[in-house]
Amino acid sequence: MEGISSVSIVGTGNVASHLAKAISGSGIRIEGIFGRNAFEASELAEACESYSVNEIRELKGDLILICVSDFSVVEIINSIPDSIKVAYTSGSIGLSDLRGRKNTGVFYPLQTFTKEKSVNMFEVPFLIEADSEYFAQELFDIAWKLSHHVVFANSEQRKKYHLAAVWMNNFTNHMAYQAKRILDQNELDYQLLLPLLEETANKLKTMNPFDAQTGPARRNDLRILDEHKALLNGLTKEMYDIISKSIIQTYLKDDQL
Repeated sequence: MEGISSVSIVGTGNVASHLAKAISGSGIRIEGIFGRNAFEASELAEACESYSVNEIRELKGDLILICVSDFSVVEIINSIPDSIKVAYTSGSIGLSDLRGRKNTGVFYPLQTFTKEKSVNMFEVPFLIEADSEYFAQELFDIAWKLSHHVVFANSEQRKKYHLAAVWMNNFTNHMAYQAKRILDQNELDYQLLLPLLEETANKLKTMNPFDAQTGPARRNDLRILDEHKALLNGLTKEMYDIISKSIIQTYLKDDQL
């Protein structure tokens, strides 16, 4: 199998930035980069010892990797001829959404990326899918150069992983924001919560989340729950109440066994 030796990138955001640099560092040539922001495209291209282009149709290489928001993926891919291999990095868009386009695959890194924050790519899981076994294997081989956590996953499986990832990452991050906001409003030190956050994450590496749960809702301590809600208002109070009720219901049946 000859494989893919050059990749072009569409996008300059968080995912594009990390993947372009990682792919370039793996020995695969970055053939060109396109982005709506010409300056950012040029900057990323320079970091990958490549060049930027003004139009997607100017991109070359064995593969065009689409690293843009979900809103733009289908439109961009449909603008590229079927003869050119393309893969996209979305967790929520299925291959069927591309209406049977040939030479289409998925190269989904199951991780949160921020440009300013380095990520150990070797630990990032990659979910691979394509419209043919041959192309899927080619994408697998690229991912394997970046990480040894690579699996094949169909569109339905990937959507479930993406849904679970929203709970694990996006919602968790929002909870941290709410916690920080409470402390900031009362001129208290957010840094004191960071060891708690670290221990929470560490426990989940070795324990089932069901067994790791603690707190007033887990104990069904209605007095403490009411005291907490009295300190809150608006959506924050509603979120506290809904999440607490979910925890109570999760363990109520188990505690009654």
